[in-house]
Amino acid sequence: MRQQGHPPGNPRCRTRKELPVTTIALHLAVASVLVTRHSGSLRPLAAAKIVSQAAAGLVLVGVVGVGILLAALGAAARGLAAVLAQFVQLAARVTSALLITFIAMLVLVAALVHH
Repeated sequence: MRQQGHPPGNPRCRTRKELPVTTIALHLAVASVLVTRHSGSLRPLAAAKIVSQAAAGLVLVGVVGVGILLAALGAAARGLAAVLAQFVQLAARVTSALLITFIAMLVLVAALVHH
């Protein structure tokens, strides 16, 4: 019986796992050249347009990232301001309590001295 398909020495009869990386890379390079040639991207103006669109996309991603970072920093600053405001209120309460205690002690000492 004769085998059907490719002869054993032919690289096409290998499975995907058996293909060397260089062969896969070569196939990818050929496919990308054929696709770019088919789409007309090999013209300099079209290539420049693709590069500028990619750069614009990267700039947009950067701007969005900076915006998200600034929003997070703003939220953190608002939270810190709220905590500091509560700390100042607590310090004012403690100071007023200490001042009232000091005045009460002065009145008590003055009353004991005059007796």
